[in-house]
Amino acid sequence: TITAYKAISPEEQAQGLSGTTYLNSHDGMLFEFPYENLWNFWMKDMLIPIDIVWISKEMTIVHIEHSLTPETYPNSFGPSTNALYVLEVASGIAQKAKLKVGDKIIFND
Repeated sequence: TITAYKAISPEEQAQGLSGTTYLNSHDGMLFEFPYENLWNFWMKDMLIPIDIVWISKEMTIVHIEHSLTPETYPNSFGPSTNALYVLEVASGIAQKAKLKVGDKIIFND
């Protein structure tokens, strides 16, 4: 179970986890977009490595990037299949939770 803070507004989404110095294994950030698209992410102003998980409107994982580091900036990362949500978690959590493309995700409000 991940407790995710929602980034819904454009300002929240632009900020994301930038500047975060620590993210525990139970926390994350959920980006909720107004429509499905090939949303790309980069590690601008990031201080810690993270895993990024792209999720479709059907609540299925469509792509995962593992252990992205701040040094990857300015490269961007994204899926080849449309996503409606993107979940950022601490580096290694996706692997520890054995997440894979095709898995279903459940959101509890």
